[in-house]
Amino acid sequence: MAEQSYASHAHRPTLTTIAGLFTLLAIVLLIIFAYRQPSIVAFGLVSLSFGVFTLVLISRAYTVRLQNRIIRLEMHGRLARLGSDRDFSRLSTSQLVALRFAADGELPALVERTLSENLTADQIKRAVVHWQPDLYRT
Repeated sequence: MAEQSYASHAHRPTLTTIAGLFTLLAIVLLIIFAYRQPSIVAFGLVSLSFGVFTLVLISRAYTVRLQNRIIRLEMHGRLARLGSDRDFSRLSTSQLVALRFAADGELPALVERTLSENLTADQIKRAVVHWQPDLYRT
């Protein structure tokens, strides 16, 4: 299993970025084409490229939303197993996403600290001592 820490945990989805860049390039080129040679086909292609760009954005948003739902489910199970499930409803999704990096041994105390100090996701991740990697984020 690869090492992961606060410094190396950030996930940057390369394929989504590449798809977005190619789609933006297509939009620019097709707008130039439609300006120089206006036709129904040119405007149809511009519309189609905006549709593809929208689909790229939607696919990323849906992926992140689904992952957050899975993380919430995982964290609810972990907190229940550790006897801290009464605190689950008081934590925001971003706090739960950050708390997933904490090992079971430090999770209950970190949850208590998060609730008492209203820690942000970044503050939670910085407070994790025994990092539990998440190598499956997409």
